[in-house]
Amino acid sequence: MPEILLELLSEEIPARMQKKASDDLLSLVTNHCVEAGLTYADAACFSTPRRLTLILTNVAEHTLPKQEERKGPRVNAPDKAIDGFVNSTGLKRSDLKVQSDAKGDFYVAVIKTPARFVDDVLATVIPNVIRDFPWPKSMRWGSGSLRWVRPLH
Repeated sequence: MPEILLELLSEEIPARMQKKASDDLLSLVTNHCVEAGLTYADAACFSTPRRLTLILTNVAEHTLPKQEERKGPRVNAPDKAIDGFVNSTGLKRSDLKVQSDAKGDFYVAVIKTPARFVDDVLATVIPNVIRDFPWPKSMRWGSGSLRWVRPLH
């Protein structure tokens, strides 16, 4: 199983921010990976004045496919409610199933998420983490809109 090394090099990070930045990087990346369904054995984060480093060990090569059932409105609900539910699931109305319970007949959406390779997951996770990193003070530089504690290389 592969290991992943993420190293962020910047100009000098103030000493009072290094430990929290290390903890934040660890929690943000691992939380995003878990949400995406990517499993790993261990994660560790390190910081120096110019670097934040994260290591994920024994990372799965792909996520597992998922299937989620979402209960929607009653079959006899107004069309606007049913259309809103259909839009929120990304399916078509014909893809919905009808299930019965003690309260009546309801639409149910079965949402299937295919397996994704680790490269695809990290390609979305890492930019999101960098973009939303919670620095107490951050700056912009150059012509971009990215904010970081000091210029990021």
